Amino acid sequence: MFLAGLVCVASIGEITVEDEGWEYQSKDVVWSGATEAMFWFMCFGFLWVIAFIMAMNEFVTIVAAITWYYSDKTIPDADGIAGDSDVSVGMGWAVRYHGGTLAFGSLILAIVWVIRIVFEYIAKKAEAAGAGENAFTKCLIGCIRCCLSCFERFVRYINRNAYIYCALTGEGFCSSAINSFVLILKNSAKFGFVEGIATCFMFIAKFFIAIMTTLASFFIMKAMDNDI
Repeated sequence: MFLAGLVCVASIGEITVEDEGWEYQSKDVVWSGATEAMFWFMCFGFLWVIAFIMAMNEFVTIVAAITWYYSDKTIPDADGIAGDSDVSVGMGWAVRYHGGTLAFGSLILAIVWVIRIVFEYIAKKAEAAGAGENAFTKCLIGCIRCCLSCFERFVRYINRNAYIYCALTGEGFCSSAINSFVLILKNSAKFGFVEGIATCFMFIAKFFIAIMTTLASFFIMKAMDNDI
């Protein structure tokens, strides 16, 4: 749908014909200022939609964890497991109550992506022009690229904690981001310890998945061809 809309916008303009001889002629669409603005706005909207989908994914996961944490774990449910984690609740909250919060957070992330894309374009042009061979230019480009990457991770971290605070309290994005940031500063040691434990568990999970996938693929290929 996005590509179809982009093609429709790109086709808006004055059609010019360039006669290149009796064999063939070429036609081109000359954009006006409004058409060009619509085209780039759609490209930005595409990044915004991607960031919004990522924010929805995070928020649904957060609400699923919250509903399990606050559920009654003394009495087993119909599935025989104590506690209940509901994914549909997170999807309902995201659409009905917190759509603006997720849209604003994803807008900030999309703007950061645009800044990184523009910088990468300028850096490629500088490298193509020969300035990239200069050691100082290489160092400068590397430092700016590192700072932008660090800033993107910082925005992602703030957004995630804002979504957590929003899911717990129902507040808007700005107040949730400020309150969660202050809460992290006041309890930096506890948050750092929990983040470290979570990172270790995530590493073990990824390592286990990689090893099991490799072993399963090996035995499958071995069964298909004994010469491997």
